[in-house]
Amino acid sequence: MPGHPGTSTRAANAAALWDRLRRARVSSVTDLARAAGTSRPTASAVLADLEDQGLVVSQDLVDPTPGRPATGWSLSPRAGYVLGADVLVSSVLVSAATLDGTVVAARTSPLSEERRYPDLLAALTQEADRLSGYGPLRHLSVSTTGIPDDAGVVLHADLVPQWDGFDLAGNLRHDLGVAVDVDNDINMAALGEFRLRVQDGQIAAQGDLLYILVARGIHSGLVLSGRVHRGSRFTAGEISAALDLRLEDAQAPDEDWVERVALTISSVGLVVDPDLIVISTPTARARSIVLPLMSLMRAKGTQWSPRLRVESAHLGWAAAAVGALSLALDHANQAVTGADEVPVTPLQGVETVSNAATTGEHSTMTATAATSRPSDTLRVGVVGVGARAKFTLAAERPENNGRITAVCETHPRARERVASRLQRDPDSVSITTSVTDLVGTGIDVAFVTSPDDTHADVTCELLRAGVPVYLEKPLAITMEGATRVLRTAYETGTRLYVGHNMRHMHVVRSMRELIRSGRIGEVKAIWCRHFVGSGGDFYFKDWHATREHGTGLLLQKAAHDIDVMHWLADSHTTSVVAMGGQTLYHQVTDRADRSDELMHSWYSLDNWPPLSQKGLSPVIDVEDLSMVLMRMDSGVYASYEQCHYTPDYWRNYTVIGTEGRIENFGDGEGGLIRLWNRRTHYNAEGDEVFPIVGDAGGHGDADVLTITEFMRFVREGTPTDTSPLGAWYAVAAGIQATESLRDGSTPRTIPDLPPEVVDYFTRNQVR
Repeated sequence: MPGHPGTSTRAANAAALWDRLRRARVSSVTDLARAAGTSRPTASAVLADLEDQGLVVSQDLVDPTPGRPATGWSLSPRAGYVLGADVLVSSVLVSAATLDGTVVAARTSPLSEERRYPDLLAALTQEADRLSGYGPLRHLSVSTTGIPDDAGVVLHADLVPQWDGFDLAGNLRHDLGVAVDVDNDINMAALGEFRLRVQDGQIAAQGDLLYILVARGIHSGLVLSGRVHRGSRFTAGEISAALDLRLEDAQAPDEDWVERVALTISSVGLVVDPDLIVISTPTARARSIVLPLMSLMRAKGTQWSPRLRVESAHLGWAAAAVGALSLALDHANQAVTGADEVPVTPLQGVETVSNAATTGEHSTMTATAATSRPSDTLRVGVVGVGARAKFTLAAERPENNGRITAVCETHPRARERVASRLQRDPDSVSITTSVTDLVGTGIDVAFVTSPDDTHADVTCELLRAGVPVYLEKPLAITMEGATRVLRTAYETGTRLYVGHNMRHMHVVRSMRELIRSGRIGEVKAIWCRHFVGSGGDFYFKDWHATREHGTGLLLQKAAHDIDVMHWLADSHTTSVVAMGGQTLYHQVTDRADRSDELMHSWYSLDNWPPLSQKGLSPVIDVEDLSMVLMRMDSGVYASYEQCHYTPDYWRNYTVIGTEGRIENFGDGEGGLIRLWNRRTHYNAEGDEVFPIVGDAGGHGDADVLTITEFMRFVREGTPTDTSPLGAWYAVAAGIQATESLRDGSTPRTIPDLPPEVVDYFTRNQVR
């Protein structure tokens, strides 16, 4: 690796070897020297120096040949970590990554107006305490509103005037005892979007990117030759200040404003001629102008003008936080190696940061809650105020700006349920007993959380009335019902969203990211074991225990995991065979009618062992143990096992590819994902470990993310990670597996959907 003009040969060699260690995980001296382009003695000397600093460790490599085993080198698990902090007006998002680029934490914390700096310092100190097991904190990079100089002094801050002249970097450096750098949030966001594209192979590490934020006006950040361009007075990119392109909160952009913005961005783009122009739009009002803005920009210029490459931002609210984390890694690796230039460290687990930005109160890169709050409140209706209804309250979060105004509930105790599950005075909402009357209240969107057997009829009536629907999974309990829902959505054009929230769980997204980054090669097999430790409480004391209302638990419960396996494989099941039966709960004779109760009334960890359960459903005709084998359209083979009386409650996925495998242990906060990609004998620890961050209370965080995704989809048609088409495939596999199980384990084939319906949902419900 050629050295930077200011980098010594030894430092350049150290940087090359360090980069190889981060990527190869465990390597011999010979392999490291070859990959880094150095001699073996040079590599040995550098490794010895890094070992003295506690940065690398050695171990014997497995070698089947006789003689002394070779020595392998890898980063020490206590080599250290870096922090990135995105500081807004009233919150901070603190993210952490180990020196190999693995994101290990991301949390938001509030900042009060009176104690802004002490609150920031407390959030950073608490995160450092949590991460002490990773070794020392190596660097902190801070993104902040305002204009900081190159020493980290905030020269001016419109939104936080008390910080004018505040030496942010100096104070943090003194209080934390670590190297600190500070930059403007727009610059950090530009770097975050740039680095994501570098590691995806879209832009070279020394490329150029123009970042445009459209919020209360337009603001820009510029990355030139891989570095943020700040300008002589640190104000590069303040376009709105010169061209009067700002918008007041209540002011809607008109055609003239959009035309002027398009001309401005195009002019800057033609002067700079970047590899890419990225447009970020964190507010609902701004997102509505993106398509016309892009169209106008592409039309600018003459037939001889270069065509501008323009696309939407990938990271949204998390861009500045990702930029800060990337910059902190750069500085830490420079300090470790002594090199002025180090190869870019790819970040693994960026979605952890994105999830934290979305689920917390840290919902915009620019300023106040007013800028992140959609301008029009959506009137929300809820169908079925049962055990799951409480999660719909996330529609009322500021970034979603919904208000529950009406419910449809036929139970005699509807008012009590509104008070307990929706936490409001029953007189403050309209309570109806029919979907027709619910629609008549004037709702804008509806959440369907009623029993599964009602899903198809309720959803189709809402869709035909033009009301966008968030439908709690499963889509329906029969093939006819599931297909009817998709067909109705297709024919009416009304937006449909199905709540497969596990696509937003960190464990699932992290595993998918590992797969898509090629870490285990091409996926060939996926196994899922689901230990449903709360099965007796959740599924055998109410309507879930009956085929009439749910078909079976290979549909009601397994739909989540089947959808996850399909998503991990980027495919869907085409044939199934299953086996299972009633193996335990049918023996319990203590039965009770619990139709006036909800699940949380009887749930307790003390309900153990399973045969001592009390008050089971009078009718139990669904299986408590089941196993399924599946073959997907892509050729991937999958298996699913479900048991409802285990002492523990979690799910375990194993994904096997042509170059390795991954497996999760635990599926929430505190769990981890292990990766094996070296040939060896028994290795319980794996070759790499990735912590699971978030989802400490199950899929509660993911529920919030799906509701936010739904509300944005309704307002702007934003592409979603969940898919009604995927929900149909999950239901189809669950139903066909249930039929196989009850028919002597005969194989079943998944039928085909009409091609026009498949195309419609593949295109994000656009004709």
